[in-house]
Amino acid sequence: MKRMTIVTDRKGELVGAVFGNTLTKKRGEMEAQVSFPADYKLHRVELVKDDMAQITDPAELQKMLLKLKRLLKHAPKPKK
Repeated sequence: MKRMTIVTDRKGELVGAVFGNTLTKKRGEMEAQVSFPADYKLHRVELVKDDMAQITDPAELQKMLLKLKRLLKHAPKPKK
């Protein structure tokens, strides 16, 4: 299993996805961070197949992400 962070906007529309559950990457002295507006939701999931990182066709990746997004709608909400 791999980890992925899926991003949706305030309307629940898919914005994008990042492999891993961290949005910061540091290499040597350089550090980069991905950020989104405060009203966007980050869904950290661990249900991504290992071979998903090998997808090179954007349409196929979009199809997979939309399937994951549908699953997120039915996932239990985290307790506060």
